[in-house]
Amino acid sequence: MISHLFLEQKSTLSDSVSLQTDSSGYEFLIIEHQKLNAAFALHGGHLIHFQLKGQEPLIWLSKTAVYNDQKAIRGGVPICWPWFGAAGEALGDNLPSHGFARTSKWSVADIKESEQGVELEFVLKDSAATRELWPFEFELVLKASLTSELKLELVSRNTGDKSFSYRGALHTYLNISSPESCRVSGLNETFSDSLKNSEVTTGDGSLLINSPIDSIYKKAPLSVLLDDKQFNRQLIMQNSGNDSEVLWTPWVDGAAAFADMPDNGYQTMFCIESAVTAKQGITVAPGQSHTLSTLIK
Repeated sequence: MISHLFLEQKSTLSDSVSLQTDSSGYEFLIIEHQKLNAAFALHGGHLIHFQLKGQEPLIWLSKTAVYNDQKAIRGGVPICWPWFGAAGEALGDNLPSHGFARTSKWSVADIKESEQGVELEFVLKDSAATRELWPFEFELVLKASLTSELKLELVSRNTGDKSFSYRGALHTYLNISSPESCRVSGLNETFSDSLKNSEVTTGDGSLLINSPIDSIYKKAPLSVLLDDKQFNRQLIMQNSGNDSEVLWTPWVDGAAAFADMPDNGYQTMFCIESAVTAKQGITVAPGQSHTLSTLIK
């Protein structure tokens, strides 16, 4: 799934984990475990690949994604933080969409291995550059548990002396066989449709993928399910710390408009995101933290 990146190994960090780079020096953490393969870009703390041995990849990555320090990667699980979508008037104009975490350099804080898989921690801390965009002190930790299940936990810690509020998402691109083979269920019945001026709509909690979709569903009562007949699998997504699930596909015209997505890319991806989208966000007091997570099995 990531063989097209042509990486060169730079160092070995554990039995299953190595640091590798492309020809421009862009850094990746490559996990080759007896039960799974995975990869992260240190730029963005960004999971770009997860695949259990003998199965289709769980996570979708664009074959035409751009890898540089200025742009978020198309595919994988971009981390939207500390805002979702536009920053809003209170923070000012001309701020990057979906925050700065997905275009910042993260550090590897911890690696643990077992027969079941690998656990990783990545850290992003405030700096002079981040405080120019968002005037708060923080420590953002991504905990990744890679076993027969994929669990990502985004921990927002307030290391300053004043409260902050954040919005964000684990913007998960799922790898699917084809839109017509898939059905999503377990959703909340109430959602707002961003393609219809955020019109609030009530449905039956299920969805077929047959047109452009950009909808924010209120938090699911239990698990969100994606049935993929052609892959013969059901993905079960359990989200916590979120107030909503965001579902998205650019469909035909949208994919064609993206330079970093193949024109047919919409046929093999679908996004189901664990998100905090309410205008007020989540408030984190000094010395406290909040965890946004997604578990996919």
